[in-house]
Amino acid sequence: MNTRTLIFTLISGLFFSVVSHADNGAMTFEEMDADANNYITQGEARKDIKSNFSQIDTDADGKLTITEFQKYIGRHRMTPPEEMETPEPGAAPY
Repeated sequence: MNTRTLIFTLISGLFFSVVSHADNGAMTFEEMDADANNYITQGEARKDIKSNFSQIDTDADGKLTITEFQKYIGRHRMTPPEEMETPEPGAAPY
């Protein structure tokens, strides 16, 4: 394999790994809202949003609002129990 072929192969591999990583990476609402009209259509949505679009679009209007998007993104995040005590900033540990 000559040097040019090797360099081309390495650069191509790097490019495709970055593209596939970007496709799986977390995108913000603003990044997906390509036309900045404050909602995401199916055409603007990334793969995981597109495949669950009808479930995420709770009002079935064909577009995702920031509220619908945030509910979907936060669906697996843990929320602390209400009785959990939150220490004051700068307070000494127990």
